[in-house]
This record gives sequence, C-alpha cells and structure tokens, in this order.
Amino acid sequence: MAGVVLAIVLVLCAAGGGTVYAAQDSLPGDALYPVKLGTEQVIMILPGDDVAKAERALSFADKRVREMEALAEKVRSQDLELAVEKYGYALNMTVARMERAGNRGLAAGNITARVAEAMARHLCILDMLCDVVPDAAKPAIARAREMSERVRQNALAALARNNTVQAAEMNLAAMLGSLNRVRAKVQDGEALQIALQQFENMARFGQEISQIIEETGLNIAEVAELVTEATSMHLEVLAELYEEVPEQAKKAVERAMEQSFRGYERMMMVLERTGVEDSELPVIPEKTRQRMEDILGWTNAPKARIPTWASPGQSCPGCGFR
Repeated sequence: MAGVVLAIVLVLCAAGGGTVYAAQDSLPGDALYPVKLGTEQVIMILPGDDVAKAERALSFADKRVREMEALAEKVRSQDLELAVEKYGYALNMTVARMERAGNRGLAAGNITARVAEAMARHLCILDMLCDVVPDAAKPAIARAREMSERVRQNALAALARNNTVQAAEMNLAAMLGSLNRVRAKVQDGEALQIALQQFENMARFGQEISQIIEETGLNIAEVAELVTEATSMHLEVLAELYEEVPEQAKKAVERAMEQSFRGYERMMMVLERTGVEDSELPVIPEKTRQRMEDILGWTNAPKARIPTWASPGQSCPGCGFR
C-alpha cells in the first residue's frame, strides 16, 4: 500500500505538480478546488496510525473553516454550502479515526483534547461569520456550528474518561466564551436568544461530563471546585444580564441560570455520595445565591446548594426537572 501511495504522489508531482501546488489556495467553487480535495484524499491514505490520521483530518477541517472565512470576505455566499459540506466530511473522518484510536488502545488523550480545542476555535469563528454573512447564508453557518459543537462534545466526553479535570476546564471555558457572546449581543434579539441557547446546551452537556466523572471517580473534588467557582461567576454574569436584556429574552436568561445551577447541584450530589461532609462542600456566595433566588423565585435554598424544588419528589417550576 505504501508503494502504491508513493507512486500516486510521484505521478501527481510529475504530471501536475504545479497544478497541485496552485490548488492549495483554491476555494470552494474554484476550478482547482477538486484538485485540492483530491490531494487531501491521497494524504489520508499515506501510512500512519489512527491518531496520525485523525490529526490529518482535523487539519483539513481547519482548512474548511479558513475557506469559509475567505468566502465571507469575498462575499461569495453561494459557495458556503460546499465549504460546509466538506467541513462535515472532514469532521466525520476526524471523529472516526479518533474513536478507532481509542478502541484500539492507542494513546488518544492528546488527540481528543486537540479536537476539542480546535472545535472551540471553530465555534468562535463560525459565530463571527454568522454575524457578517447575508441572511441567506446563515443556515449554512448554523449547520457548520451544529456539527462543530457535536464533535466538541464527542471529544470532551472521550477526554473525560482519561482526564476529568481537563475536560471540565475546557467545557467551562467554552461556557464562559458563550456568555461573552451573550454580553456582546445583549441588544440583538435573535442573536441573543441563540447565544443563550448555546450556553444552556453547554451547561446541559456539563452534566454529562459530571456523570462520566462520577463513573470514573477521577479527581472528583478538584472538578467540583472548578465547577463551583465557574458556576458562581456564570450566575453572577447572568444576573447582571437579566437587568439588561429585553423583556422577551428574560425567560431565556432564567433557563440558562437554571441549567447552570443544575450542573453545580449535580456535582454537589456526586460529592455527597463520595462521603464528603456538608461542612466541606463548596458553596455559591450568599450575594449570588440571593440574586439567583430573587430572579427565579426560589426560597429557602440552604447554602445555595439545593433549592426547594430540588428536594426529593419536587419539580423545578416551569421546567419539570426533578
């Protein structure tokens, strides 16, 4: 196989090396773009283990995002659909190789972290693109963002089984980035609602990471401290935003606060099940707790750990969470 691949590369270089080189700067919709994609297919079959091939596929996903940026700058929205399609293809290759590496017992921790980090970068770029492309192109960018977020979560879930602290830190950092976008879009109704939904989804995924942490039993106390500190900050920021957002967005802020607090409350229950004494459990500061209770209508939430609706058999008002 290596000999066949080498032969293909030599033929490409001999017959059209200049074309292959020129194609590297091509964009979706350009005449040479298929040559660029064909070269990448050849690169994917070069020798290497699954980790190496996941890294190659990830580099192609990076290229697709840069292509989306270039197309937006050139106001070529009609070609974004193709860029998003090829982005999804590169992501699928990345995930497939990443999962195979883990199943085969290869040291996949580094590649899962790299994939999660790359997706965080991609999400920031895609959010920026969503702000500048014409309305007709926004659905394509939204699809790219959905794919990127799905892969980010996939990578973090895999990472959490080996490095719980890093996985928790990376998801909390992504949540903070989402909150910063909420701040930036506080007067943009549609973008604000989308950003709040993104934060809520990340907070919900944080609970999945907590479940993995509970299953593995790795560094529970350290992760709990990280979650507590981050949740306190998130709730404080959301409480400030509650006063600034339009009336129609206040319910979305409330849902974001509830989802954020659930992740904290779940981690506290994990700690309790491990035998940590109540006096040693981290708590949300009183000022933040009181502000949260005022906004959400909760009362008598002891130490801001478990609100009244979180008592056994009770439901969260308006959401049904038990």
